[in-house]
Amino acid sequence: MSSKIGIIGTGSCLPSIVVTCDEMDQALNARPGWTQRATGIRERRRAPAETSLSDLAVDAGRAALRTAGVRADQVRAVIVATVTPDPPVPAAATRVQDRLGLTDAFAFDLNAACAGFLFALEVARPLAGADAERPYVLVIGGDVWSRMIDPLDRTTWPLFGDGAGAVVLGPVDSGGFLATKLATSGALGDLAVGGYSSALPGPDPASTDHLFKMRGAEISDLMMAELPRLVQTVTDMAGVKVADVDYLICHQANPKLVGRCAEQAGFAPEQNVNTGEIFGNTVAASVPLGIDVAVRDGRLRPGSLVILAAFGAGMSWGATLVEWSSLGLREE
Repeated sequence: MSSKIGIIGTGSCLPSIVVTCDEMDQALNARPGWTQRATGIRERRRAPAETSLSDLAVDAGRAALRTAGVRADQVRAVIVATVTPDPPVPAAATRVQDRLGLTDAFAFDLNAACAGFLFALEVARPLAGADAERPYVLVIGGDVWSRMIDPLDRTTWPLFGDGAGAVVLGPVDSGGFLATKLATSGALGDLAVGGYSSALPGPDPASTDHLFKMRGAEISDLMMAELPRLVQTVTDMAGVKVADVDYLICHQANPKLVGRCAEQAGFAPEQNVNTGEIFGNTVAASVPLGIDVAVRDGRLRPGSLVILAAFGAGMSWGATLVEWSSLGLREE
C-alpha cells in the first residue's frame, strides 16, 4: 500500500433555488447592481425549507465515491465539516454514513467554520491508507448558511449561500499532500459569531440574536495579511516556489477580497479558482466546491500543484499544498 495520500474523487451538491444579485439588492433596499459591485457575487444558492445539510452532504458524498470508484465497504471514516448540522445531535456524519450504506465506517462532524474542510483534511490524512481493507476516507464540507443570516444585514446577506462538496482520500501512486499549515486564534473569536440549526426552515422572526454576525473589515485585514504568509509557508515547507504553483482554491469569503488576496500572494487572476461569483460563500463547502469545479473543467490534472486555503470563525485559518494525483491504488 502506498504511503502517499491524495484526493482520488470529488463531488458536489448545490440546492435548486438561485438567488440573484438583483433579488439581494431588492431585499437590502440597495441600488441596482450594488451586491455585484461590492462583492463580485452574481448569484448564490439557497436550500428549500425541506432540504437539510445532510441531504446536500449525502448527494455530494455519493458523487465523490462514484468518481473515485470506491465501494462502501472500503471506506474507513466519514468526516463532515459543518456548522449547520440538522440538528447538532446526532452528528450529520452519522446520517451520511447510514444513507450511503457505509456501515463499516465510523463518522463524526468537525466545526472550524469556513476553515472546517481544511481542518478535516488534516484529521483524515493519517486515517487514509492505514487500514489495507478500508483505505479510504470520505471528507465532506457543507453548510446551509442562508438560515443563519439576517436579510437586512448588508455585511452578511449578500455573501452566504448553501451547498456541499466532498472528496475521497486514499493511497496514490504519485503526488498527494505535500505541506500543510493550520492556525487558530481564539482571542479573535468575537470577529464572527452565531448559531442556528439548519433543520429549521428559518430564524425566529421575533429575534435576530442567534443570527450570524461578523466584523468584516477586521476579517478582511486578517486575510490580506495571512494568505500571502500561508502561501509562502507551505511552498517553503514543500521545497517549491510560489511561481511553481498552478492554482489557488481559496474559500470564497468575498470574491473581490479573495481576488485581491490572491494577487497579493503572487497569483494571476486566471490562477485563482473563483466560484464565489456564482455560489457565494458556502462556508465549509467553499473549498471542496472549488476543487470539484476545477476537476470537472479540466484545470486540475495529474501533476498540477494547487494550494487550498481558508479562513473561518474561531478565528481559524490554514493552507495545504497538494500535487494533483492520477487515479489512486484501489482494491477491486
